[in-house]
Amino acid sequence: MLWPTWSLLSLLSLEIDGKECQSTRRPRRLKHKTSLRECEDLDDATSEEEDALLELLRSPLSPWKEEVSWSPQALALREVAVKTPEILKGNFICSFFTILHIVDKGVSKIDEGLLMFSCLEELVLSANNITELPSSNLPMTLRVLELYANQIKSLKSVNTHPPPRLQHLGLGNNCLGSPEDIQYFTADLWPQLRSLDLSWSGFTEQCALIEALFALPCLQSLVLEGNPLTLTPSYPGFVLDSLFRLLYMDGKRVTPEDRLRFSGLAKLKGPVCEEAEVIVCIQKMKGVPSPALPLDEFPVISHSYSVSYEFLNQPQFQENTDVGGTSTNIPQNLQEQHEEDESISHTPADPLRTSRKDQNKDSNNPVVMNSTLKQEWAEVIEFNYTTTHRISDLPALKNFFLRGLWLTVEEEKVLSWPAPPAVNAETKTSADKKGKESTDTAQKLKDKKKKKEPVLNLIQEAPVRRTLSTVHVELKDLLEGKDKIQMECDLGVLLSDQNVRTTVTREKELSKKPKEDKKEDKKIKPSGDIISSQRNITSSKGKGKGRKESETDAPADESSPSNMEPLTVELSVQLSKVLSVLS
Repeated sequence: MLWPTWSLLSLLSLEIDGKECQSTRRPRRLKHKTSLRECEDLDDATSEEEDALLELLRSPLSPWKEEVSWSPQALALREVAVKTPEILKGNFICSFFTILHIVDKGVSKIDEGLLMFSCLEELVLSANNITELPSSNLPMTLRVLELYANQIKSLKSVNTHPPPRLQHLGLGNNCLGSPEDIQYFTADLWPQLRSLDLSWSGFTEQCALIEALFALPCLQSLVLEGNPLTLTPSYPGFVLDSLFRLLYMDGKRVTPEDRLRFSGLAKLKGPVCEEAEVIVCIQKMKGVPSPALPLDEFPVISHSYSVSYEFLNQPQFQENTDVGGTSTNIPQNLQEQHEEDESISHTPADPLRTSRKDQNKDSNNPVVMNSTLKQEWAEVIEFNYTTTHRISDLPALKNFFLRGLWLTVEEEKVLSWPAPPAVNAETKTSADKKGKESTDTAQKLKDKKKKKEPVLNLIQEAPVRRTLSTVHVELKDLLEGKDKIQMECDLGVLLSDQNVRTTVTREKELSKKPKEDKKEDKKIKPSGDIISSQRNITSSKGKGKGRKESETDAPADESSPSNMEPLTVELSVQLSKVLSVLS
């Protein structure tokens, strides 16, 4: 319930901790005769008491300073209560207020008690639990009505004429957005409305909403930020060209350059006003540690890397440009391919990734993995990957941007071994039979091939895939006015297999120390200075040997995790926008 009248009056009362404020006390009448001197002293005392109370009310350290946030006129009413408390009555108090700010107080209903404030011009009821907007319970003198961050699900309760002098209506961050809500924005209901806030709502039908708002004759400021319709390519050009009276759009001043640039976009219709186009680009990746080379000639190990990311599940085609500049089309839905890769892989599945898959299956708008082509290792791996996602479900895309996407870097390792001798022998015998039946020219060619080195057949094992790192990318800025997010995603520092092996061997060597050395280590702490001095002593004894050991220790310090380059991926996510008629 909205605070009833008695509850509002209790806020206006001058009581502190259950004790009546002295400002309401009047000097008692004297029942016995007093001298003139005593009367003068009494008058001085009462006047000093009133002045002291007024000074207490107006002081920056007044205890009532924080209690007047619900209305700037509360302090003036307190002064009236000090000077003339006899006029404090219910009708006077209700007619005294023109501004009321009741924010985050659990208000759930606008009842008829609000009509008692006959002179109210500004009413702010933000961050409450209001579900309906009954225009019949609003004072007709209202000019500003702010209902931001409530739970209004429909405008059906606006069935009668709302306050005719209303100039600002704030309905942002509510549960509005249905086609039925659009029909209540008419000139008959809001003849003098100048400012309308519909931000962070669920409006998707851009053409129908703008057609309804065009009928408001005095509308000059409009806020639609955070709605699904803002993700379409036609926004904001279509809105600005259609509503030529607008002076402010999403809190920004509309300039003549904007009018000229968006001229003619009011004629746009069709998918450009109903679908969103999201362009995802993955350019370069740096910081992948160099794979360790095998000590023996076999097996032959090949490493390849790819970057995958999540996006809404809508089948379409992506354009992938490789390093050479050629473009190929691959399907967007690569979920089946990733599931096959994970079934072939010998490494355990990533628990974080599997948990995200379970969440996607349970959600109404599942996402799928989209991956770049695999590239061999290099210091800078260039993918040059570009994809355009066309999404018709705008509310689902809004929720996805609020959640953000997960970007993953994966490695694929393939081991190749030489074929068994039996296979090579069979190939040789089959080749000899064919040689006997061939002509002399073929025999000459065969003799030339024999002089060359024999071709070694390699058999590849099943690929081993693993996730190197995963990072979460925030996309909320695309709902707050930005058209493009470009960043260098930092996935942390990765250790190569060689660094891991060196750390393991060092730990083993330390564990194999004799007992006497361990006792000495316990007595003397192995600080950096002591270790360096010991190395100098051994180098002086061993001369050249010690120098070689010190030289080999230097690169190990450079390869420490603190000096290694982090794994980074260049990523950009852009909303396609129509900036002019020619574009």
